[in-house]
Parts: sequence; structure tokens; C-alpha cells
Amino acid sequence: MTRIGPWLVLSLACLVMAPSTFAEPPVTVRGEEGDVNILADRIEQVGQDGLLVATGNVEITRGTSRLTADRVEIDRQTGEAVAQGKVVFHDGPDRLLGDRIDYNLKTGTGVVYNGSAFSAPYYRLSGERMERVGEGVYNVRRGVFTTCEADPPPWSFKVGRATADLDDYIVGRDASFWVGKVPLIPWVPFFAAALRRERQSGFLLPTLGASSRKGFFAKIPYYWAISDSQDFTISLDTFSKRGVGGSGEYRYILSENQQGMAQGFFVSETLRDDDDRGNFVFKHSWQMSPRLSFKTDINLVSDDRFFRTYGDRLQERSLQRAESDVFVTWRGESWNLVANALWYQDLTVQRPVELQRLPEIRLQGIRQPLPGVEWLLYETEASFVNFVRDVGSDGRRVDLHPRLFLPLSAGGFFTLTPFVGGRATYYDTRVVGRRLTRAGSLDVEITEDASRVRALGELGADLEARAARVYTLGGVAGIDRLQHLVEPRVNITEIRGVNQKGLPQYDPGGGTVSAPSAPLADLGIDEIGKVSRLTYSLTNRLNSMTVAGEGQEAVRWELLRLLLSQTYNLLPAADEPFGDLRGDLIVQPNRYFRFRGDASYNVYGQGFQTVNSDISASVRDVTATVSTRFNDRAAIEFVKGAVQAKVSPYLEVRGATNWDVRSGTVVESRFGVDIHCQCASISLEYIDRARNEDEFRFSVNLLGVGQVGTRTGVSGTR
Repeated sequence: MTRIGPWLVLSLACLVMAPSTFAEPPVTVRGEEGDVNILADRIEQVGQDGLLVATGNVEITRGTSRLTADRVEIDRQTGEAVAQGKVVFHDGPDRLLGDRIDYNLKTGTGVVYNGSAFSAPYYRLSGERMERVGEGVYNVRRGVFTTCEADPPPWSFKVGRATADLDDYIVGRDASFWVGKVPLIPWVPFFAAALRRERQSGFLLPTLGASSRKGFFAKIPYYWAISDSQDFTISLDTFSKRGVGGSGEYRYILSENQQGMAQGFFVSETLRDDDDRGNFVFKHSWQMSPRLSFKTDINLVSDDRFFRTYGDRLQERSLQRAESDVFVTWRGESWNLVANALWYQDLTVQRPVELQRLPEIRLQGIRQPLPGVEWLLYETEASFVNFVRDVGSDGRRVDLHPRLFLPLSAGGFFTLTPFVGGRATYYDTRVVGRRLTRAGSLDVEITEDASRVRALGELGADLEARAARVYTLGGVAGIDRLQHLVEPRVNITEIRGVNQKGLPQYDPGGGTVSAPSAPLADLGIDEIGKVSRLTYSLTNRLNSMTVAGEGQEAVRWELLRLLLSQTYNLLPAADEPFGDLRGDLIVQPNRYFRFRGDASYNVYGQGFQTVNSDISASVRDVTATVSTRFNDRAAIEFVKGAVQAKVSPYLEVRGATNWDVRSGTVVESRFGVDIHCQCASISLEYIDRARNEDEFRFSVNLLGVGQVGTRTGVSGTR
């Protein structure tokens, strides 16, 4: 104890004598909306008129506001305070810096000189003079607004005078838009932006431009944050060669399982043909229960050529139909029921030959054991369709298609499954002839009311086998093991029936041209007649598994799949019994490359009938895709290519082209450059549309503000 005693006394003495963070006791000033607490290393009272001088780590707290500085002079009677030296003012969640702050402790008003405000998540506002007129509200003189962190910022808006609510918006006048130190837009009379910690209503930056077909145009959008689960964007659209219109998009979420959107565009072409044109889209999804769902997808358009004029992407501009569908789906353990109403507008013909399905009800029972006879399987398909059409045949059709299956396994080497089934299809009309429409020379059916049932009997068998072998590669190309599967399959089907003449062809399938030798799955319900076919296929698969490190799971994927199939017509009257030889190929050796293709080849000298392929490759920061489409019967030969490359952390380039090989025409090409930094991005895009129009687009996306840009179009006629 003798040795410890002196050290203990010395330690206690040091603790007692050590200076505290705020040596002086706090001082309280009475304010209009509560007390103001003042803490500092030293607080002195000067004279008899209540002047306080606080120095060293000064901290003044008033409600949610807090002021820190090296020195503050305070008039206790008026509440006026002058802060200097490392001045920081915390206005709720916002932070302001300045050379000097005049602050009234009683009213909460004040002025920040040469101040800078930082508002979450990334807004920055500075001004020569920032006058606080309310909680988080400032009148700014000679201000600068940006969301960039760099100094000087890559972009900024400068305003002569502005009012800023750091929780809501900034509105100013006599503004200019600067890129670095260059005034890109020297003067605009008015400027406004929402400071969106959360979604805020307000005007978005307009889009301006020009087009050879639509003339100069302006799009001025307004965003309305209706609630946490709803918002609406409405825009005024003007076209100097067309007229004035508008567009809007409404989005909503009613619950976790129910959401949707409505979108529309309208233009009154008073400067052209005085036509009213537009389109409307409505989508709604509702998962009413785990098994029951409701969906709707409505697409309406004013005229057949609307998308060719106002569409953007090639896929939209080349649409052949505007389709609408409303359906209810019930999914059970063994049964699925779908009821839908399907109607569409054909954009390729002038006559109303569209065949609407109002409604269509389908019931499907998956293959399952027959109750009481577990070794026997059954499946059922049933449907009812009410076909409605202005020009051409319409009517009602009821179809029932049950089948029984008896799987027989031969020791695991192969499985033979004979099956038997029947099909009964009811029609309330009969085809008695054909005619050409008055306009368009379209071939349509002539029908009369006549109830009849087509009855079909079905008999056949499936023969399936599988052989597998596993190869150990030991890490070659990162692959540990490789599984090779060979799966041959043979199907024979015989169908005979009665009342097969004079049937309306409501939904012909893809095998119409070569129906006698086409696979049965390619035929529509109305096309099925006398059938005697043998279909055989061979599938080869290579499944891979990577080498797994310690504590890691191996990755498994299908490296290769090759499917070859063909149908042989067993009917003696068949002139060309062999159908097209078909092949499907998928190759994916790694995550950087993928190929998928399919083809059909006519063995009677006509060569390839269809060839389709999709190739994608990704190496580091470069991604490229090439797609081909060839259909000899439909006279389609098309090539599409696209590439996107990240040249640097700030620069990306992209390009895409669509080439019609048969006509030798580049239908559409797009080339773009994206330049981006922490607080902004610039996009440049050139679009070349053959025999239509060319466009150049320039847009700037400012972080936290919105998008500004222009479009320029020149005639692309050749």
C-alpha cells in the first residue's frame, strides 16, 4: 500500500485537474419556441446589456437546429448571435457551412454568408447570401445548385435569386446551366427542381428536338407523387408538322399481390390530316390466392399505321397486331383451368378479318394415375371457344380430348408406353365454299349454320430409352466431371375419324404447308384428320460440373444439347412421306459464350426451310450478340447484330443493326455513346431507318434532377 498510495493520489489529482470539453457551465436563453442552450470552453458577459461572448468549441442548440463555431457573440435580450470561425449549422438532417452566420436564437431566422448547404442524399446548394426564413427554408442570392461532389462541379445551375426548401424543392429565377466552367445554357428565366429524399411532385426537365416526319417537337412532363403506392406522369407533346397532344402513365400497387399500370398517348394532327391518333395500354396483375390469378393486358391503337409513325424501336414499328387479353387462371395439383377473352387489331389488312376469342375456356389435366388403377395413367384436354369475326367464318367450338397410357418398363433399359384416346369436337357451322373480299382480295370461308361433331379415335405408342456415362476430367478447362446422355425416342400415332369434311379452319397450326408429313404437335385442332405417322428423335446432352473449392458448391450446367427429329408419313398415298429433318443445338462451354440454333431441312431437294440462330459472347467489358432468322416459305431472311463495350469507367459505346438480307436493306441501325460520372451522364445516339427517317438524339441525365435532351431527325429517303 505504501508504494501504490502516491501513484493513486497523483492519478486522482490529474483527473480532477483535467479540462472538460466544455469548461463553462451551459447558459440558457429563453426563446419563442423553447429554450436555447449554449455550451463553450469559455463564456464571458461583456457590459451590463447582456452581451455574451462564447469562445472555443461553441455549440448552440435550439430544437432540431445546432450551431457550432470557434467564436459566437450573443445578445441575450434580442437573441441575435454572430458566429465566426469554422462555422457549421445543422438544420435538422441538413448541414450548412459559411464564413459567418448571423442567427437569432429566439426566432430561428438568420443569414449564412458565402454558405454551402448539404442535403441528403446528394444535393448541394451554395450562395453568396442564404437567409433562413423557416425550418429548412432559405432565400438564396447568387446561388449554385448541383448534386456533384467535385469542385468545381461537372454541372451546376446558377440562379440570381432562389427559394430552397431543403426537404422539398428549389425554385429560382435568372438561371443558367453550366458544364464545368462553361455556360452551356447562358440564361433561362425560371428554374425548379425537387430535392427528392422521397418522391416529390413537380415538373421534370423537358425534351426538345426535331424530326423530318413530325417536325420540331417539345415534351414537357409533370410528375405527380399521389401516394406511397401511386404515381402519375403527364406530358404535353407538341409537333410542328403534326399538331398538339399529350401522354401519360399511371402506376399503382394496391397490395402485395395486386399492381398495374395505365399508359396512353394522344395527338390531334390538325396540321396534317386533322386526324386524332393515339394508343392506350392497360396492365393489371392480381394473385387472388396461391392457386387463383387474374391478369389483363389491353393494347388499343387508333389506326394501323400509328406505330410506324410514333414508334421508337424496330420491334414496335413493325408490329403486325395490337393484341389484348384478359384471363383468369386456376392451377391445381393435377388440373389447370384458364378462362380468357382474346381480341386483337390486325395492322396489316384493311378489312376486319380478325378472329376474336370471346371467350376461350381451357381445362387441362396433367398425366396422372387413374383412381383405383395406379398402373394406368390418364390425361385430358378440353376447351370451349366462341369465335367472333366481322368478315369470314365465326362460330362456336367445343373440344374434348382424353387419353389413357400404360407405361411398361423393360428392366430400366427402355420404356414402352402404348396409349389410346379419343377426340370429340363440336362445331355449330359448316364450310360450304370460299370467296374473295371486295377490298384486299382476301380469301375467306363461306359458312352456314349446321351443328355437327367430328369424332376421332387415336391409337399409338411411345418408346423411350436413356443411356448415360460419366467422364472424369480432373479440372481440364475448370470441369471436374462430364456426363453424356443419349436419349432416343420413337412415337407412332394412328388417328381415324368421321365428319371431317367442311370444317372451319379457326386456328391452323404451323404445319399447314406440309401437313401430311408435319409433326402432330404443329397442327391446329381443326387440321387434324386421318393420321398415320412415325416420329423419331435422338437427343444428346453433355452436363458439366466444375471443380469445387474447399467450402464451395460445384456449379452444374448443360454444356451441349443436340436434338434431331423427323416425321415419316405411313399413309400409302403420301408422295413425299419424309417430313423435314429438324435440329436444335445449344452450346454453352462457359459463362462467356452461348450458342442456340434450330433448323429444318427438306430431304426432297428444297434444302433448308428454316434456320435460326442466336450467338452471344462476353469478354471482359465487351458483349456482342448476333441473331439470324431464315424462313424460305415465308420469304424471311434477317440478320441482327449488337455490341456494347465499356471503354473506360466513364465511357461506354454501343451499336446495333438489323439487316434484311433478301432486299439488301439495312432496316434500322443504332449507334450510341454513353458518358457518365458520379453525378451526370450524357447519351448520344444516332438512328438510321431505311426509307423512313434518321434521328440524332442527345440527352443529359443529371443525378437527382432528371433528364434534359434533344432529338434531331433528317430525311432518310433514298
